[in-house]
Amino acid sequence: MTRIALVPLDDRPVSRALPGEIAAIAGIAVAVPPADATPSVREIPDATAVARWYADVRPRTDASVLSLDALSFGSLIRSRIGSQTVREALEAWVPLERPGPPAYAAIVVPRTPDSDDAMEEPEYWSTAGPSLHRLSGALAEGVDDLDGARERVAPQVPRGVAADWAGRRLRQHALALAALDLRRRDLLTGLVIGVDDATGTSLSARAQADLDRWVDVVGLRDDVLVHPGADETGAVLVARCAVDALGAPAPRVAIDCAVPDGLERTAAYETGPVHLTARRQLEAAGARVVPDPAVADVVVVVHPPGDTAFRGDWAVAPPARLDHAAASATAGLVRRHLADGRRVALADVAQPNGADPALAAAIGTADDWARLDGYAAWNTAGNTLGTVAAQVVVTAAARSVGAFDARAHRRAITRRVVEDLGWMSVVRAQVRAELGSDPTRHDAVDLDDATRARWEGRLTAAVQACGGLDDVEIVPGSLHLPWGRTFEIDLTTRDRPDGDPA
Repeated sequence: MTRIALVPLDDRPVSRALPGEIAAIAGIAVAVPPADATPSVREIPDATAVARWYADVRPRTDASVLSLDALSFGSLIRSRIGSQTVREALEAWVPLERPGPPAYAAIVVPRTPDSDDAMEEPEYWSTAGPSLHRLSGALAEGVDDLDGARERVAPQVPRGVAADWAGRRLRQHALALAALDLRRRDLLTGLVIGVDDATGTSLSARAQADLDRWVDVVGLRDDVLVHPGADETGAVLVARCAVDALGAPAPRVAIDCAVPDGLERTAAYETGPVHLTARRQLEAAGARVVPDPAVADVVVVVHPPGDTAFRGDWAVAPPARLDHAAASATAGLVRRHLADGRRVALADVAQPNGADPALAAAIGTADDWARLDGYAAWNTAGNTLGTVAAQVVVTAAARSVGAFDARAHRRAITRRVVEDLGWMSVVRAQVRAELGSDPTRHDAVDLDDATRARWEGRLTAAVQACGGLDDVEIVPGSLHLPWGRTFEIDLTTRDRPDGDPA
């Protein structure tokens, strides 16, 4: 069995478990660092433990997929709040300088969120976060002097805070360029540079453009992708790794949308149009994007960002209205492709941080859900599109060489329905209302057994409403909150005794 070493971005399920769920579709095993080497939220017992684990395990695996941020700092959050220098961060990359099996890596362009919640940011975010977000916009628009920009849009931010924030961004930009140089020297087989939670007018967008230009300058357009996303990059690169390990041809994937201008829209927290993010995520996962669904192995149907009347965010401010016409059109497009004998995946990016219930209702209770080759609707459009890209690429590659595991595929789809639709768009708002949580801030929840059982029941009902997935169930007592907050969940699913996936 092919075995991949994974250095995940952090300990969240989307970073640590999702890549393994994707690999299992092709019968590939994923090894992750032991729990005692894994950070928890802001805390990390030993910042060098992950790097030591990787140096030890790499020679004993067939390939590796690694977060360079986690290799250097221990986790994504530690890359935001840690004090390491560029030199210290690069020391953890030494194992990549030695001969070894193929290595696929990702690194993140840091975000500057418009929030005063410091749970995932430096402590000064609680007082300076929104001001630093404005400062990022001013610098991106052409004010080149940090002090000048600060005096113009954020005079209340202490000079030292602004300098620390800018210095951290400089360090991360230098590391992204260093990662590009690793690929230039053939020390990496593939590289993804993910742009985390950004807008078109931000230092993140400027950094994206600069890094993208260097990709062209050094002639690596076929090997390095720069695009919105972060948390999904482990799954995307596991898919790319799987295609190579299986010796499968690159799957041909078409992108389709039922809304005339839908693919030209830019989703929240993104720097460019949906079609560009979709294309680059698919290419990063190992697909060949083709224009005609008739010649594609899989069609990815994109449920696009809602227009002004239907905007919202399922985590903090759900949309006041749902676009039933767009949902019906998307569901109709899915069914037409299925009726024509095509394999289809569905990427729901109508609103961030959850699935569109109108689309779920339009898909209905028929077996259409079970016939999908991929589905996701979580967090940002980049996260969703990357997850769907990973699913369809591994599924198509595994089928082409006879390595497809139908049960693993069904569980992967069900997991996304449970979390993206059941939790993020339905149950999460209910439990936050019951708990009295402020949806604009991360809460802290101590989950007891009775509450866990009640929430699992609600999630089970959400899955049973999606036809064709009722042969998978939530393992009782498995639901928990990985970071002690209601934003995301973890749980375990299993096949029902009489389940018989096609």
